[in-house]
Amino acid sequence: MKALRPSYEMKRYTLPQLLRLRAEHEGDRVALREKDLGIWNEITYAQYFENVLLFAHGLLSLGFGPGERLAIIADNIPEWLYAELGAQAVRGISVGVYQSSLPPEIAYMLAYTGASVVLAEDQEQVDKLYEIRNEIPHVRHVIYEDEKGMRGYQDPWLLSFAEVLERGREHRRKHPDAVERLLLEASPEEVCHLSSTSGTTGRPKAAMLRHRNLIHMGVALQEVDPLLPTDDYLSFLPLAWIGEQMTSVAMALTGGFAVNFPEAVETALQDLKEVGPHVMFSPPRVWEAIQSQVWVRISESPRFNRLVYERLLRVGYRAAEYRMRGKPLPLALRLAYGLADWVLFRPLRDQLGFLRLRRAYTGGAALGPDTFRFFHAIGVNLKQIYGQTEIAGIAFVHRDGDVRPETVGKPIPGTEVRISEEGEVLCRSDAVCAGYWERPDATAETFREG
Repeated sequence: MKALRPSYEMKRYTLPQLLRLRAEHEGDRVALREKDLGIWNEITYAQYFENVLLFAHGLLSLGFGPGERLAIIADNIPEWLYAELGAQAVRGISVGVYQSSLPPEIAYMLAYTGASVVLAEDQEQVDKLYEIRNEIPHVRHVIYEDEKGMRGYQDPWLLSFAEVLERGREHRRKHPDAVERLLLEASPEEVCHLSSTSGTTGRPKAAMLRHRNLIHMGVALQEVDPLLPTDDYLSFLPLAWIGEQMTSVAMALTGGFAVNFPEAVETALQDLKEVGPHVMFSPPRVWEAIQSQVWVRISESPRFNRLVYERLLRVGYRAAEYRMRGKPLPLALRLAYGLADWVLFRPLRDQLGFLRLRRAYTGGAALGPDTFRFFHAIGVNLKQIYGQTEIAGIAFVHRDGDVRPETVGKPIPGTEVRISEEGEVLCRSDAVCAGYWERPDATAETFREG
């Protein structure tokens, strides 16, 4: 059956309802891949939704219900998505916690959001929770995904992910319609996810994101830069970050492309070469590191090769100036670039895993113009974005053929922007969140109706 395409009509659904729709229409298509012990394992939409349902039933068996919060502390793994969408399927709220968080930071987020269940990926994260256990009496259960090193932990507070799925199977046998009823009752206006802000002016606040906020963002960005159901994306930035939620959850469910999870955070750039993604989203430090690696390899090459590479790069830089402005290349430059691409740029993109890359994004901080020009010189369509947690991802993005490194592009569709008298960027959009969790003071200060 033909894959569903992004549409603002999707805002009629919740995220789990959208996954259900994909499972019904295109259940055999690959939705996720995870690399484990060197092998890429595929997960179809039907399997994806089945795992979400089982986890949701498992949560109900633990007494978790509508309005409760499930916190997740994990790397980029499919189980994060099963847990997040499973909690939302029973009208609960997911809470992303950075896996690098220290115990006091975790204690604050769990207490602030009142999470009753926590998914902690492995022994390291479980040990952090034990360290703060007296500070989080509201946490009834801790679920761990990686069972390595956990055999000696005999505590009813703890359950393995596999145990929760088994409880879910048993619960579904006894109450077959329990999850389905809640899933269908849910409204896209309901808060589904709490995403922490940077906390630069104090302790982090949690933005209350509704289903329709995330779905609007997923559709709007793909209106600017369409993605195909056959496309691949590598998810390696923290899923607690709004940018990764926007891509791996909102854009993936609205666009239907495959989300690939690396074997480990440390192997992400190597795994990227195997995936060969069509779209990539990374902060400036990643792009700068890749550029640095390329320069090191060039500097260590034989002198003749180095001279050739430098001359070809000069051709690439000249071509980039035209392409970033959307101007056609003069014939002589087009021919010279074709040669440079065949000799250097295409093999280089292939080695980096960028051969299929149509668009790449950077955000979170300014990327230097030299780095921008370098990637455009070698044929990578790198674009700057600007956004924030409160708007479910981004507000501005460069358009193809209009990439000026000193800017962040134009507002995405459905986003109105103006600058306040104080110089603040004000945005109005269907992606703007419902305010800050349990912070009416900060909500009143930051958000305005109309």
